[in-house]
Amino acid sequence: MKEKLTHNLELKILAIVFAVILWLIVVNIDDPAKSIQFSGVEVQILNAAELEKQGLCYDILDESNYVTVTITGRRSVIEEISKENISATADMKDLTSMNTLTIKATCNKSANELDSIRLSDENVKLEVEKLSKVSKRIYIQTNGTPSEGYIVGNRSLDLNQVEISGPESIVSTIETARAEVDVTNATADVSASIPIVLYDKKGEVVESPRLNMNIAKVSINQEILYTKIVPVVYRFTGTPEEGYALSDKTQAKVEQVYICGKKSRLDAVEAIYVQGQDLSVEGARNNTSFTIDLEDYLPTNIEFASKDFSGVTTVTAVIQKEVYMNLKKDVKSISAKGLPTGKKMEIVDDNTLVRNGELEIRIFGLSDRLEEIDEKSLSFVIDIADYMNDNDMTELPAGNYYIEPTVELPTGVHLEEGKLHIRISDL
Repeated sequence: MKEKLTHNLELKILAIVFAVILWLIVVNIDDPAKSIQFSGVEVQILNAAELEKQGLCYDILDESNYVTVTITGRRSVIEEISKENISATADMKDLTSMNTLTIKATCNKSANELDSIRLSDENVKLEVEKLSKVSKRIYIQTNGTPSEGYIVGNRSLDLNQVEISGPESIVSTIETARAEVDVTNATADVSASIPIVLYDKKGEVVESPRLNMNIAKVSINQEILYTKIVPVVYRFTGTPEEGYALSDKTQAKVEQVYICGKKSRLDAVEAIYVQGQDLSVEGARNNTSFTIDLEDYLPTNIEFASKDFSGVTTVTAVIQKEVYMNLKKDVKSISAKGLPTGKKMEIVDDNTLVRNGELEIRIFGLSDRLEEIDEKSLSFVIDIADYMNDNDMTELPAGNYYIEPTVELPTGVHLEEGKLHIRISDL
């Protein structure tokens, strides 16, 4: 048996090779029919805007917009075709009462030489409902806390509304549109492009590929301001009625304020000064109250750090009747200032301010201020040079003159009116 199989082995192998070659030649000459499948071909929806014109929108169900396409034709033709040559479409103009679209498949290569093009599914299944459009204000939510000594200020947006469209069943659930900006440890303004997120009434995020927004992000600039507490200084103007004076005991409802601004500007602010005609006590003889708006006195680009503080407050000027104290000074302690060379000055007893070599004079003011006066430290001066200047005098002839004495006194304290009798003579 073995001998029969191996007898003429070379001829037998040659015969098999010849048979295979002959079969290949026959097959190539006959070019038999063949089928090929392309899966995952996406169906393109044509004229989708037709539904929107009717106030409707759609959603594709069960991924029915992906089909398998089977192409049959001669093998020589089929082998030249790839998935890129296949297209599938469904026209919205052909929408049926069952909310389906008929799928049509085509091949852009050797189309006339194909025997058939078959689809795994003939229809795209749709869910169709009313199209809804709403406009929502964009609310900004600030997350985090700036660095110590800083607060968030005003913010600006490039747009403050978003237009949303989609199925009524989804759009109707949207309550707010928000964008969140993080200011954690910030010491300077925060600028960012922030995604817009939609929320329902429960505060849960509303997400759906069926929703469309005219903008996806909003550009925001969040101001970060430095803060500081400074005193409020009230400066009254005018002079109370004669015999009355303004006390230091100002009664102010607001004595300091919490302010904010850019650090470079705020560093230069030491106090808020309230002054001018708004605080005039001219001719007053009783306590006088004023209602003022502190915002009017804030420096440029400075504002109140507390949004709850309106800035409106009251302040009362305390007006009190003056009292006086009698003061006696030896006239020898009174000095002359600017006495011309070659002249001497004598203070004359005339029973007005000077008696028996003593200056007797009253000092007027509020009682608490008079109590501050140390009589021994008061130095009275006759300012000859000032008198000559006021009277356009270049020389001081010998003779009698009447000149008011001067003395340094605390603020709000003054001498009674009166002049000293001065006799000038030559040396």
